[in-house]
Amino acid sequence: MTIALLGTGLLGRAIAERLQSVGHSITAYNRTTSKARPLQACGITVVTRPEQAISKADSVILMLADMAAIRAVLLTPASLATLRGKTVIQMGTIAQEESLILQAEIEQVGGSYCEAPVLGSLTEAKAGTLFVMVGGTEDQFAQWLPLFRALSREPRLVGPVGKAAAMKLALNQLIAAEISAFALSLGLVQRAGIP
Repeated sequence: MTIALLGTGLLGRAIAERLQSVGHSITAYNRTTSKARPLQACGITVVTRPEQAISKADSVILMLADMAAIRAVLLTPASLATLRGKTVIQMGTIAQEESLILQAEIEQVGGSYCEAPVLGSLTEAKAGTLFVMVGGTEDQFAQWLPLFRALSREPRLVGPVGKAAAMKLALNQLIAAEISAFALSLGLVQRAGIP
């Protein structure tokens, strides 16, 4: 499978390395090209413009920081012109409404869209044990299952586009609440003088 990966921050880089290591052909783009250059050491092609990566790929994985970054990288005339017949898989964290807007814009130019946000960090990405939540059709899930399985032991189809984005935000909120509750409890223990 030939994949364009747009966004090579810490998690994006680990996902690119994982996919390359299991036999996929990766072309990577990052707005700051120097951050993507280390990927060349493991055989990943690094390009300086997103449309260069997209034009060579079957699918496009987005690991960009937010919707503003997606707009700056993917929703430009040059990038949009290369999306016909491609599937864009949005794996970063964006709002449900943003995911639905992105789907409409991609489908308008003849592309296909699904979302697959992930839970986990570098260790899980490198080991292929991320928690991947997919929002899309059953056909899309089946078509891209080998890709999802390269990153997750049990990828889950959550529902149509928007549902996985909402699930990801809900789980992020739960994690933040647990950290906050732990901090409050630890403070109570410390104030009570319990070693």
